[in-house]
Amino acid sequence: MPRRCSCSSLAIRRALCREVGAMHNGIDGKRALDREFEIAAGMKQALLEDRISDISAVFLRNGAHPPEIAWAPRTEQIPDPRLQQLNDYWRVKAEDGVAASSKAIDPSEMRFILGYVMLLDVLDGGADFRYRLYGSLIAERFGRDVTGRTVRDFGDTEYIVNFFLATYQAVTETGRPLLSTHYPRPGSQTASWSRLILPLVDGAGAVSRLLVGQIPGEWRPRAPGATPPSF
Repeated sequence: MPRRCSCSSLAIRRALCREVGAMHNGIDGKRALDREFEIAAGMKQALLEDRISDISAVFLRNGAHPPEIAWAPRTEQIPDPRLQQLNDYWRVKAEDGVAASSKAIDPSEMRFILGYVMLLDVLDGGADFRYRLYGSLIAERFGRDVTGRTVRDFGDTEYIVNFFLATYQAVTETGRPLLSTHYPRPGSQTASWSRLILPLVDGAGAVSRLLVGQIPGEWRPRAPGATPPSF
């Protein structure tokens, strides 16, 4: 006569099945996210290998002007004096060529770029990034405040989101500052965005946050009723 499972053993088996199912769902979810942002993975690798022409090709395919990119930019390469000052501030806080510590950054010392600063937490080693702070003037120009959201929350419907993710990941991996100026498609009200991404390290020396200054360019009024791209 076959042995019957006790109620407790059945409960354990069901719990194990749920756990295995959740694990597979988690794996499948991660794979789906990786597929969704495979353009970002390609652009990140292009950044790490200085293949800027590959990134330019993505912008051109989407009807946008190619971006300008510079690793560890010199002062004369930075287009806005506020970003220049932010770069100098970060370098003063950095020690022995290592990225500045997140503990060394004092928001009260950055009044010169108030409203145009973002602070992002690095999640899962750079798989995603959460906006801890999203500058009020950036939000005003963008049209919404995304404090508390992650970069991947935007989805990949806009090529530029993949570009953002790629630049943040590249800075996290290298620990080097990165300057980018990109030019949204003609329908956008903002002619350009210049972003200076500065890595911040934790007590173990790992990049755990990013300090980002972002300055919008010329304002372009759009025709009544026109819906511009988000970026």
